[in-house]
Amino acid sequence: MRKLLTVLVATGGCIALGGCFTGSEPRLADGFGLHFQDEGSDVKLAYGLADSDDVALMLQCSKGAGEVQVTDVARDSARPVLVLASSDGVSVLSASLQPNPEGQAPLLAAQTSVASPALAAFRRTGRISVRNGDFRYGITATGDERAAVGRFFAACGPARSTAGGQVA
Repeated sequence: MRKLLTVLVATGGCIALGGCFTGSEPRLADGFGLHFQDEGSDVKLAYGLADSDDVALMLQCSKGAGEVQVTDVARDSARPVLVLASSDGVSVLSASLQPNPEGQAPLLAAQTSVASPALAAFRRTGRISVRNGDFRYGITATGDERAAVGRFFAACGPARSTAGGQVA
């Protein structure tokens, strides 16, 4: 009983902080994963279902630009903020509401640098958590997905600035 209580308290603390990861972070939905797309002058790293428009987090950049557009489905349009956390890096991103091309809930869109604290840590660890309003989820890249994360950041290039990636 005491061990169970300790685990529950520790888990609750991790959930409250929004940043504790295990090697088996649950997926947002069955089949969700990280998928790299090279579209010529732009690259994307999408967390969603392969070959579909069912996507949660989307990272997109122009090759070599060092700046990343971050989008996610708006869960709370009254608070247009995305919080990304990975390891010891946290980035609080002011976002704007954008129409969803799929006609569903609007999207939150924000700009940041590949050197923002959360993205720099994500590049190193393959782990990131997303907070969007009261909704939180974690992403842990598998072996093949780690390679996709590496390709994405290599294609985006070096950081030009740290605008939009504030440490919280």
